Amino acid sequence: MARKLSQLLPKIAEIAENINFLHRAGNTTHTGEVFSIPQEEQLAYGTAGFRFRAEKLPFIVFRCAYVASLRARQLDSAIGVMITASHNPAADNGVKLVDPSGDMLSQQWEKYATEIVNATDEDLPSAVRALEKQMSQVEKSRIASGQTKNARVVCGMDTRVSGPHLMSAARAGSALFNVRFVDIGIVTTPMLHYTVKSFNEPEFAEPTNQGYYRAISGAFRELYGITQEPEGSRNERGELNHDCGADFVKISQKMPTEFGKEVGGVDGKCVSFDGDADRILYFRGKGAESGDSESAELFDGDRIAVLFAMYLKEQLDEFAAIKTNYRLTMGIVQTAYANGASTRFIRDTLKIETVIVPTGVKHLHEAASEFDVGIYFEANGHGTVVFSEQAPSSHMCIRRLALFSRVINETVGDAFADLLAIEMCLRHFGWSMDDWNQKLPSGTENIVRIYAEADTVENTLLLGKSLEQVVLSI
Repeated sequence: MARKLSQLLPKIAEIAENINFLHRAGNTTHTGEVFSIPQEEQLAYGTAGFRFRAEKLPFIVFRCAYVASLRARQLDSAIGVMITASHNPAADNGVKLVDPSGDMLSQQWEKYATEIVNATDEDLPSAVRALEKQMSQVEKSRIASGQTKNARVVCGMDTRVSGPHLMSAARAGSALFNVRFVDIGIVTTPMLHYTVKSFNEPEFAEPTNQGYYRAISGAFRELYGITQEPEGSRNERGELNHDCGADFVKISQKMPTEFGKEVGGVDGKCVSFDGDADRILYFRGKGAESGDSESAELFDGDRIAVLFAMYLKEQLDEFAAIKTNYRLTMGIVQTAYANGASTRFIRDTLKIETVIVPTGVKHLHEAASEFDVGIYFEANGHGTVVFSEQAPSSHMCIRRLALFSRVINETVGDAFADLLAIEMCLRHFGWSMDDWNQKLPSGTENIVRIYAEADTVENTLLLGKSLEQVVLSI
């Protein structure tokens, strides 16, 4: 029997008095200092959620966790809250929300999160009440009935010192409406996505950290066992993201500072993750003959995408030979920043459909989901492979393809899972780093490519022309 909305809403004004340290005016940092946020300051939920200096985050995380709890009650599902600033410096932190399927939060709910975060302290209770009322009237919403036994907020964090304090803020936001809070501790961002999906789809995997490891490693071991084998790491050193990590290697094209000269030479194989382990880059040194012991030769997201494409196309071709009356679609999604040589190689040599979308993981993931087997990788190493429901299940007679879909974390780019998949592909083809390097033509790009983005077409063209003149003048 449905209850009146007023019965479901606690006295938010009274609650607010007890959590002043999590409001704009009393926003209190992990060091115990009050870091007030101006009531008029407006913040935006970007592609990575909210991300700022850690001092600003407590009130934001509190409000985001409330929004997550509302989303959880509306759908009677688990919703994720990830506390991380990814590849940003250790002094930063951030928060983003994850939908039940393990995907990024829907764009409409990004707007709701932005509205709640941007409310003044005085307006917050009325903003919460208005959103509660609106969501209780949405079709199939479970809020009014109170039938929300599966609703929970699943929260993880990275290793930043501000993390535990922000975890407490998230717990308080979830408790505002007595929604269960699941603290899964220090995890990678992809693990949080994976765990949220597992809570909502028990057959997918056990919704624990160990469940994540068991599912991916189990599939990897089985796939490794049926893959014929043809004829140094540097962990826990230095400060997070300081002269290391996928972003550092990509931008500077240098070896991480903790890598000694004996590691990663021209015959070596090195891997770098970013701060929250959703990006991966392979690299190696340029060799003694170059006279440069610091520079790195990159195997970036474009090369990873091509490697995956070659492996998966081989499996799909085998599948097509068996199932002559059935075809699985395959495509690769890139942005305008992708290496043009990789796009041409995929399109002209591999004969695989390519799609170019605007920058941002959401656009890439959404476009990849249109294929039975969709691959997307940004040049920075963030990407994954997305499989349709029919690809790895009812029509799947190729065991390798089915297992590959389980090694990959298809909810989001996952450096750990991508590492296993890359190593499996290299083993399958029997490739060294030289072999991999030679499969994609290089040296075919313009020396300098200019991409401009602005609010209008006119401004974009003006910016591009201005940059062109600067380059030509050098």
